[in-house]
Amino acid sequence: NKEFVCRGHDYERLEAFQQRMLNEFPHAIAMQHANQPDETIFQAEAQYLQIYAVTPIPENQEVLQRDGIPNNIKSFYKVNHIWRFRYDRPFHKGTKDKENEFKSLWVERTTLILVQSLPGISRWFEVEKREVVEMSPLENAIEVLENKNQQLRTLISQCQTRQMQNINPLTMCLNGVIDAAVNGGVARYQEAFFVKEYILNHPEDGEKITRLRELMLEQV
Repeated sequence: NKEFVCRGHDYERLEAFQQRMLNEFPHAIAMQHANQPDETIFQAEAQYLQIYAVTPIPENQEVLQRDGIPNNIKSFYKVNHIWRFRYDRPFHKGTKDKENEFKSLWVERTTLILVQSLPGISRWFEVEKREVVEMSPLENAIEVLENKNQQLRTLISQCQTRQMQNINPLTMCLNGVIDAAVNGGVARYQEAFFVKEYILNHPEDGEKITRLRELMLEQV
């Protein structure tokens, strides 16, 4: 009944890491989901392994957001000296709208806090504490747009400073923003959160709706 965050080998795929762990623990039963195990699993005599990918939460946000810092330095801080990691589990609350799933799409966010920062003398450290919060569909939309805008800013900056010889990554990113073929893009957020019905039913979300609007304008 222990929980660890492990740093895999360079360029190691999740499937390869899982196989490596199963080779090391040949009698273990691999769990196929990232949900918190129930009590029967914790009390069982058998050995279970639950493996999933987590995202590092950098401590030094100032370095990452400051303009003019070379990209390789930012890349270093994104994955080094990390104490906290997170993973998200999307789920639907209430009735799911087939036309627009964003209206009911909540996210359960689990943050894992380690006893020591990674990477250290070891490639893995035990989890000391876990925190779980739920993000509403609107908060989720705000974060998705913030991340996309940050990605665009980084790619544009790399092109301007000639750090990137090939502009394909920027072209692909712009394509996904301008002509969002997969999920309908920001138009879906407008239909979900800018309609009169949502604004009347969620008066407490006024500031968040304003923030979402600002991010959309920034993206344009």
